[in-house]
Amino acid sequence: MREGMKRSIALGYPAVLLIGHPTYYPKYGFIPASSLGIELKQFPVPDEVFMAFELHDGALNGVVGELKYPSAFSG
Repeated sequence: MREGMKRSIALGYPAVLLIGHPTYYPKYGFIPASSLGIELKQFPVPDEVFMAFELHDGALNGVVGELKYPSAFSG
């Protein structure tokens, strides 16, 4: 997990958004994306499994809306 975060920072990504286990990812600082104003309507998942992590402080300030995964994830 930490290596993936390091690589994401090196590639210039501002944040990581994911669908994941609600007790695993918070250990790394992930929080529910909905608390930042980011929604995922594409998949019927509970709020607590759609999470966000800012790779830089304030990276998601002012970012609100809906994340849409590419169609390849829709099966």
